Amino acid sequence: MFVLYYLRDLCQLILAPLKGWEDIAADCFDPRRLLTHGLLPFLAFTALTVWVRAFYVVEVSVAAFIEQMIVCFIKYFATYFCALFFFTLYLPVCIEGELSISRCHTFIAYGVGLLALIDVLQNCIPVELSLVYVMPVYAVYIMWRALRYLGISFGGVGKFLMLIIFTIVMPPYLLQYLFNLIIPQT
Repeated sequence: MFVLYYLRDLCQLILAPLKGWEDIAADCFDPRRLLTHGLLPFLAFTALTVWVRAFYVVEVSVAAFIEQMIVCFIKYFATYFCALFFFTLYLPVCIEGELSISRCHTFIAYGVGLLALIDVLQNCIPVELSLVYVMPVYAVYIMWRALRYLGISFGGVGKFLMLIIFTIVMPPYLLQYLFNLIIPQT
């Protein structure tokens, strides 16, 4: 079960971000395998946690839960590929040396996984916690700690942070907002 290694690394990133990125660098997982056996099953699990809301939100129909599950999966799936596109375009400006596409894939897979983990918590906790709304800031901090992992130069740190915020953190929330406008809430 490769997804357990993925979850282990996610937990390591949350508890000790710098050490987590060092461990990920030491693991050297194949990016395709990380995507197909790590991130995608985790995104499917994240989408399935929408059903947990059925225990404490009773006025929503089954069709609405299915729509929410699909939206939950799509927003992170699309974010992964959107971020990959923009990272391969703009990350070479921020790094010292040559761009490692493999590390870029890995970084984005773990970044999207961190945001999906926030959604899992939001789906499973029956009360609104203001802490959940601050967690994306911690996710940005965790991703920022990957400076050495990706080989970001000192002058490229600001551009790298903007790249993280605009390509990994904002798209899921923007897509969720757009889907909420399109799909009527029942």
